[in-house]
Amino acid sequence: MIRETIIRKIVELELAGHSMLEDNVRSIDELLHVAAVNEFGSWETALQYAGVNAHDVGRYRDLTPERIKQQLRRLCTTGYDLGAKVNRSRDRALYDAAVRHFGSWRESLTAAGINMANVTHRRPKHLDRESMLLWLRNRKESDQPFTFSEVCLENRDYALAIKREFGSWARALEEAFPTSDEEL
Repeated sequence: MIRETIIRKIVELELAGHSMLEDNVRSIDELLHVAAVNEFGSWETALQYAGVNAHDVGRYRDLTPERIKQQLRRLCTTGYDLGAKVNRSRDRALYDAAVRHFGSWRESLTAAGINMANVTHRRPKHLDRESMLLWLRNRKESDQPFTFSEVCLENRDYALAIKREFGSWARALEEAFPTSDEEL
């Protein structure tokens, strides 16, 4: 095989969504693997010539649909920007795997359990400190989930605004539900 043919076949495999790990390619197309190693000296060098980031190849192995959802929930609850453009640049392997498994970035966020109606990246206008405390108390009265991560997935804007306002989720809960000496 000539170099151009090898590069084209590597790109075709990647575009088809195949794992580019050396062992996986060897099992899919042994002839391509042998030709690439003979022509370029190593599989990693062949990937570089084909424009495939060898560093990202290993990360694809762990990006199952469940792992993708887990990472997206972590991004949501840690306050990262969930915009497609930002994440395509920040972690291309995660972005590509999410789109490959779920069809689009937005669909992958929805599959992860993130309520997209409450992801605007800005503080809700009507939410002052007292409104935040009232909102928390109302959640408790109606037996809704109370952990930061559960609230964040349901209503990210409120959860992050409350966390910023009070310095932490725990401080907000302490202020919303103060304990008296009688309860101790």
